[in-house]
Amino acid sequence: MADPVRVAVVGSGYFGRFHADHYARNPRAKLVAVVDTDAARAEAVAKEFGAEPASDYRSILGRVDAASVAVPTPLHYDVARDLIEAGIHVLVEKPLTDSVESGRKLADLAAARKRVLQVGHIERFSSAYRTLAKIISNPLYFESYRIAPWKNRGVEVDVILDLMIHDIDMIIGLVDSPVAQVDAVGTPVLGKRIDLANARITFESGCIANVTASRVSYKTERRMRVFARNQYLSCDLGEGRINGYRLRGDPMKDGLAAIATETYEIEKQDSLGNEIDAFLDCVTTGQKPLVDGQAGCEALRVATMINESIEEHLKKVQDAPGQAAAGAGRS
Repeated sequence: MADPVRVAVVGSGYFGRFHADHYARNPRAKLVAVVDTDAARAEAVAKEFGAEPASDYRSILGRVDAASVAVPTPLHYDVARDLIEAGIHVLVEKPLTDSVESGRKLADLAAARKRVLQVGHIERFSSAYRTLAKIISNPLYFESYRIAPWKNRGVEVDVILDLMIHDIDMIIGLVDSPVAQVDAVGTPVLGKRIDLANARITFESGCIANVTASRVSYKTERRMRVFARNQYLSCDLGEGRINGYRLRGDPMKDGLAAIATETYEIEKQDSLGNEIDAFLDCVTTGQKPLVDGQAGCEALRVATMINESIEEHLKKVQDAPGQAAAGAGRS
């Protein structure tokens, strides 16, 4: 039996603690260290999962084979770059970085150093996504909603990079076609960054996705509807249920008998456990990750297109004559 992969978790906040827990319980890994600039937090999480605490990620260089990076998004590039340059395989929480340029640099560095770079788009490792990938063929239209109540966590980035990017990555994976155009609207509500957004994404294949994300909702909801030729699916990603219809005959001749009702009971799985298992597989076998640096960059590119479209739309609204007049009246 191969020796366990020596791992560390850099960033012991909300997501980092989950990574540490999964590595500690995985027989294929040995959790060596938990790193956080908050020494007390690093010590608490490290003690909980039987690892060594550290306050500087550079102290683990040369001591581990792989690491999860779960620091705030603006720090992803610097931390992951230093780890990869030191020969460490890296699993970076989504989004890969906070810009397409830095994301591409990271992907290129990992390729040049022959290190695994996996991006933590956890929905790709869910049983719901895996089921959708098996039953969808040539999709024509997606409609997705990912909404949640306000939390202080994750607000260093906008709702596109915080929440919507999950659905962006899922849909990109299911469509398997380059994105051609984006038209989006959005606005800050409670925070300084965009909290509510809707995007219409057009793929070169002709498929269109209408994607909504909000972190100022009264409830939590993760739903997706998919239209394909002779098929319709309604997916509750939160509850793990997929229902739909499929045409199996001529409804003009056979009536309702030509329409098959489909119900898929999604097996409850640990998506993060699946993600970390896949990462460890790639580290030990050298195989390409399902969500590698290039895939992470594409999700980031589309998220950037959405943000640019929102900025353009907001500028048009602010520059409109009626808005200028309204602003003058309030002064």
